[in-house]
Amino acid sequence: MKCSNACILSQGLQPYIQDQFKQWGLTKTEGEIGLLLLKGLSLREISTIRGTSETTVRQQALVLYKKSSVEGRHQFAALFLEDLLSPCQYFQTTQKVPGT
Repeated sequence: MKCSNACILSQGLQPYIQDQFKQWGLTKTEGEIGLLLLKGLSLREISTIRGTSETTVRQQALVLYKKSSVEGRHQFAALFLEDLLSPCQYFQTTQKVPGT
């Protein structure tokens, strides 16, 4: 992932996501499913929107996960969120956590 946090925020996520999808070689359908997964839709909801069976969407999602080298939807979403989140300042302070 090549775009900096500031770059991502100034342009919005869509171009960044599309670029990553191209790098992975996703088909148009896989890209559409990927976007819907990132928006939090269930496989059933995606199948309804796309007019296909839930099994078909599940298979397409599995191919998408394989191409992006992740094991599931949580890791898939995390790929895009990790570049937006800076290291947690809370854990870098010298303050003691209550009860420790």
